[in-house]
Amino acid sequence: MNRIRERLSELRDKGRITPEQYDELMSTLEGSEPEPPAAPAAPEQPTVLQTTTRKLTVRLISEDLSVRGVEGLTAVRIINGQSSVRTRQNGDVTEMESTLTGEELHGFSFHIGASGEDVELEVPADMPCELKTVSGDITLEDMRGLVSVHSVSGDIDGRSLDHIESATSTSGDLDLERCIVEGDVVTKSGDIDVTDCTIRGMLKSYSGDVGAADTVLDDVDVLSFSGDVELDRTTVRNGARLKTTSGDIRASLAQHDVVVDVDTRSGDASIQGPGVDIQTSRQRIPVGAATVELSARTGSGNIEIRLA
Repeated sequence: MNRIRERLSELRDKGRITPEQYDELMSTLEGSEPEPPAAPAAPEQPTVLQTTTRKLTVRLISEDLSVRGVEGLTAVRIINGQSSVRTRQNGDVTEMESTLTGEELHGFSFHIGASGEDVELEVPADMPCELKTVSGDITLEDMRGLVSVHSVSGDIDGRSLDHIESATSTSGDLDLERCIVEGDVVTKSGDIDVTDCTIRGMLKSYSGDVGAADTVLDDVDVLSFSGDVELDRTTVRNGARLKTTSGDIRASLAQHDVVVDVDTRSGDASIQGPGVDIQTSRQRIPVGAATVELSARTGSGNIEIRLA
């Protein structure tokens, strides 16, 4: 019970629930029967779900979530956290959510986990997954199916994901490595870091930094309102647009033949590379064969572009 009270206070203090929701949830909690002391638990054995599943949806509250794709696996396996979740089959979709002792209040679905134990899953590598948490972190790896992932206040960490449809967090960081992103990666107050990825969509942080290394940007918008944008050993295909309101932009490209279009209102811009050394504040510069375009815009920051 103490852990649940602490979680409610934390979500109220962070603005995730209103004071009214907090008071009503606390009233519900105090009116419930006290939980008996838990008996010593035997080591959990993996729980195997139905083999007819074609898609997995997960909705957790305070638990961290870890999902790993396994080649040749034919069903979802719960490796850890069986007591934290309940599952149901809806056609060919397996739906998994936190064990509940609460209810929907004021249009906000708030669920209090009975044990709060972190959840670890193994899924068929090509299974589509839709994953959501409120205050837990999400870790994903080795998944080839379509993935949509969202956390309100937790971090998202992805490794070797072939089809990210969307990845969003309200206040957490997003860290992706060896991933293919086909949609938007967005956080309001966290940082975004991508390494060895292919991005076809948007990278956006409202108040954090956005960084990409050894990555292909294929018709991509990279945006931050008050943070910096930094690219390292990055390749641009079909254009890329970098923009920050008050931060700096630093881009080191793994290519030379680029149309560089820079614009800073109160800062300085430099474009450097073999045969190129330009200091300006606003200019569109074709370099070499100029086969692709990179634009960089900032209101009050500086811009540095380095070409291979």
